Amino acid sequence: MILISKIKTKHIFIVYILSSLSLILFTTVTNFNLTGYSYQFHENEELTIEKGYILKDQVLNTPTNEAIRAIDLISKANTYWNVTYVFCLVFFLLLFKNVYKPFRPENNWKRYVTFYSIVIIAFLVWVISSQIPLTEQIATIINDLKGAE
Repeated sequence: MILISKIKTKHIFIVYILSSLSLILFTTVTNFNLTGYSYQFHENEELTIEKGYILKDQVLNTPTNEAIRAIDLISKANTYWNVTYVFCLVFFLLLFKNVYKPFRPENNWKRYVTFYSIVIIAFLVWVISSQIPLTEQIATIINDLKGAE
């Protein structure tokens, strides 16, 4: 059993940095976002739209100029995801700072933790509520493009 008092600060920071880098690498390699849609350009001016979070299934292969709206929405979803994971990484770093005793502010540290928790919950509610209509819009556009083929 690991005692929390024996865990050193540098070990926690190493775990934090490794998990942060793993998340960034995962996002980059899998082209991950919360909608599950991604796209790839090809040299012959074709665009492939894929669906899936880790394992991607090809949904549509179309000329690039016909799918500009889908590209815009998928790019928006990618931006939301990038903001989400950067915000969460900063949040956990600040939360650690306020919970871990050597870094803890002497006064009102529970208020800081409560404030951070309220902010992260509000942020996650905003992200989820904005991702749902975005996913629906992408699905609608892709269905329209499939019908136009």
